[in-house]
Amino acid sequence: MPIRSLPPRRLLIGWFAISALAVSPTTAASGALGDSSASDGFAGSSGEAGWAGEAGSTDERPMRPQVGPTLPGIDVSHWQDTIDWQKVAGAGKRFVFLKATDGHDYLDPTFATNRAGARANGLVVGAYHFARPDPSKGDAVEEARWFVSQADPKPGFLLPVLDLETSKGLDQRGITLWARRWVAEVRRLTGVTPLMYTSPYGWASRTGDSRALARDGVPLWVAHWGVESPLLPAGEWDGNGWRVWQHTSDGHVAGIQGRVDLDVMKGTSLGPITIRRLTLEVEGDAGKVSSTPGGLGCRATCSSNADPNATITLTARPDDGAYFTGWGGACGGNDETCTVTMRGNRSVRATFVTDITAPIPAAALAPGFNGPVTVRFDESVRRVGAENVLLRRAGGERVAVDRVCRSASGARVSCDRTVRTVVMTLVAPLVPGRDYEAIVNPQGANPVVDRVGNVATSLVDPFEGPSSLEQGHVPVALRPARAWRVERAVRASGGSFAMSDVPGAVVEMRFDGVGIDWMTVTGPNRGRARVSIDGEPVRVVDLYSARREFAVVERIDGFIDGSHTLRIEVLGRRSPDSRGRWIAADRFDVLGS
Repeated sequence: MPIRSLPPRRLLIGWFAISALAVSPTTAASGALGDSSASDGFAGSSGEAGWAGEAGSTDERPMRPQVGPTLPGIDVSHWQDTIDWQKVAGAGKRFVFLKATDGHDYLDPTFATNRAGARANGLVVGAYHFARPDPSKGDAVEEARWFVSQADPKPGFLLPVLDLETSKGLDQRGITLWARRWVAEVRRLTGVTPLMYTSPYGWASRTGDSRALARDGVPLWVAHWGVESPLLPAGEWDGNGWRVWQHTSDGHVAGIQGRVDLDVMKGTSLGPITIRRLTLEVEGDAGKVSSTPGGLGCRATCSSNADPNATITLTARPDDGAYFTGWGGACGGNDETCTVTMRGNRSVRATFVTDITAPIPAAALAPGFNGPVTVRFDESVRRVGAENVLLRRAGGERVAVDRVCRSASGARVSCDRTVRTVVMTLVAPLVPGRDYEAIVNPQGANPVVDRVGNVATSLVDPFEGPSSLEQGHVPVALRPARAWRVERAVRASGGSFAMSDVPGAVVEMRFDGVGIDWMTVTGPNRGRARVSIDGEPVRVVDLYSARREFAVVERIDGFIDGSHTLRIEVLGRRSPDSRGRWIAADRFDVLGS
């Protein structure tokens, strides 16, 4: 910026023209461009922002920016003396950058007063540091620490700023490295990335138009006066454009005596240059949360500054013997990572639970012959597989099932994820009367464990295939199907029975037991049937009776307890008194040992 006590003037190309406009009274006495004393350094004091960079001359006069939607602001230092911030706010200014520090130990005497006054009147405030680079070891870090100790950037403030207008004793590579070290230290101390204040000419002359800072993610505050749209250094700041533009040093604002720098923020919101706060609340005293990028991690409650619009990945890390139960606030779900975008201040809650108990499974069989059999654990578990959650014939071979795993919310998940329920549907129907077992963690299997590694309690839950079957149940086969018809009758078991008079039509079913009760319906039109067990004829049954009778039982028993196949064949014959050859199948009851 130009000297506050000097009137506007035309800029001539050349060293003297630049120096004359840029310097304060103190600088003019020394006659050295870019070597201002600690008493006069302020944003723009080099005067380089007024140079168009082309042959000829240009007027440095206030012009209305022609760059789309913007928000108006100013930047000030002690050169503006006492400021009436109520009037500044009344003039429509939305933000202000305040000079805070200079070099290693200078604090602008108006900084604290200006910050308090501007905030009290609704302006969003930020602070800048006027750099005094030199080749001494640790110089950049020392200046960065001095700035942060005095400016103390907080959420709700504008991003901090490095004002780089001098290069004392440093070549282009050296000044670039100095700036990167200053930015890195401020980022480490505050959690946010500073803005870089520079002009196109100043950046080109000092750094050789380096793109390093732009590629480090440093936003640009460009100073270029008296033009409708600014030129940008470093290849349009490596394609990222500008965030703030100081478009004149010759502005006039109510509440400020004399001249003042005028700035605009690109866009309609100050959000892209406003520091954000991310707060973590960690509950349970059984884990911690860390962040990527780093800088935030705690076991209780903590908060940190964050760059506006930054994407931060949080990771929950439970202690040994504990597990993570889920997120709250700006994150949701129970995956151990979540992502937060800092479009505003954000608060996230993470909950951990200490767990020293083993998961307990319980099995339940749904009615019917295909199940399913459902195994539920009293907490979420891992490592579910075919070898550790299964069905088998009692003391025998494994039963083929289709396995589905579900999370605590009921969502279907892969069985190698975190699981709460395992549903097993049988591929083939249960055999009536057969003994089965639902098994969890059989001996020798890789065990099911909870989220902290506690091994689930072993389970052997016996159950039996249903021993009472209606004629329409899956294990009962009526062949050929077209030879059978279903009769509705209130007195029949289940309200219906099947009947056929086609010679060779059969009823077949497998069962486990010592015999079976065949419930049938007799009557004056019934015929005869052959009963066989395991392919061997047992007897011929005549179902004729003078009147219709329901719940008539034909018992076939006396066999070794085990697996058998029942076959009832329609013979197509009848007794002399019968008017038909019908055979009826109503219900079958398996007889155990």
